[in-house]
Amino acid sequence: MTTQAAEKFEHIKKGVRGVRTVLPETMKAWSAFHEKAMASGAVDAKTKEMIALGIAIAGRCHNCIILHVQSCKKLGITREEILSVYEVAMVMGGGPAMTYCAELMDTLEEYYPKEKA
Repeated sequence: MTTQAAEKFEHIKKGVRGVRTVLPETMKAWSAFHEKAMASGAVDAKTKEMIALGIAIAGRCHNCIILHVQSCKKLGITREEILSVYEVAMVMGGGPAMTYCAELMDTLEEYYPKEKA
């Protein structure tokens, strides 16, 4: 995939690798924390990922939107479920979150190209 989201994802991964070289213990702790927090427990991993995507939209983080849409796809979360998450993110984030529709839709087109809204 040589799309804008894929290029941005590679840029993020390069940055993370760079930070891992200078702050290895911090990044190891972060990775362990992230893995534990996102694992299924009282709330399943799919639901946690949808929550994370909603927070990314409401928090207006373009990079996080890309990362979490990709994770949603890997977990089998549908485009329709993502759009439902977007509705809730708009409720919680208001107009500023609503304006991230372009980032969300661009990313959805890259990761869910054959599905229609």
